[in-house]
Amino acid sequence: MLNRQTLKVRKGNYAEVVLLGDVHWGSPQCAKDKFLDMVNYCAQKKIYVLLMGDMIEMSTRDSVGSGVYEQEFPGQTQVEQMIECIRPLAKANLLLGSHNGNHCERVYKATGINIAKLMAKEWGCPYLGDACWSKFVVGEHSYTVYSLHGRSGAKFDGTALLALERLAAPFHADVVACGHSHKCISSAVMMQMRLRDRIVEHRKHLVITGHYLRYGGYAQAYGLPPSKLGSPKLQFRSDIHRVSVSW
Repeated sequence: MLNRQTLKVRKGNYAEVVLLGDVHWGSPQCAKDKFLDMVNYCAQKKIYVLLMGDMIEMSTRDSVGSGVYEQEFPGQTQVEQMIECIRPLAKANLLLGSHNGNHCERVYKATGINIAKLMAKEWGCPYLGDACWSKFVVGEHSYTVYSLHGRSGAKFDGTALLALERLAAPFHADVVACGHSHKCISSAVMMQMRLRDRIVEHRKHLVITGHYLRYGGYAQAYGLPPSKLGSPKLQFRSDIHRVSVSW
């Protein structure tokens, strides 16, 4: 699947995309205020959003740990509330797509019902599955983004970034973005490529797309390190072929 999108260019010759995921709405550790602030910021500033999966906690009796007893709302309530949280972005046509995540995958494995796909349908945005190629057209330039929720079990920043570098190796893209690791990390790899009769440099950005879980719960119980909350913002230039990442 190729997710084709034409992005509106802002004053300053760029378009912006926030990679928003790993919210885990329903978890006692979910930083609801920070998540809702990000949604409101994107809606007010007209910033595009790509949803990276695990928007809801969705613990079940078959899940690892005791999350099914600790989550704040039943699964149905989590789905309904998340739909309403994201609806302002959907109404403003700012959603570029929505990924599946391993927490929604729990329900699919047990029942065959794809909650992530149903939420994407409710929002009227493309369902991107576990992984997807996207083509973003910004002015005269086209950008390729390979995004996925991911399944890495890396615990530390260095090992998480190394896992992403290995994962990204086969993909020639402007951006390779991965969720799941609950870390706010971005880096870039310089590559050489032939463009007609010239050898040019190509910068591939690697982004681990953040999260909204305050420290505690299973992360603390398993000795995982605390990490920054939030989402990365990508800026795609329309006048030259350039991507920048900020947090």
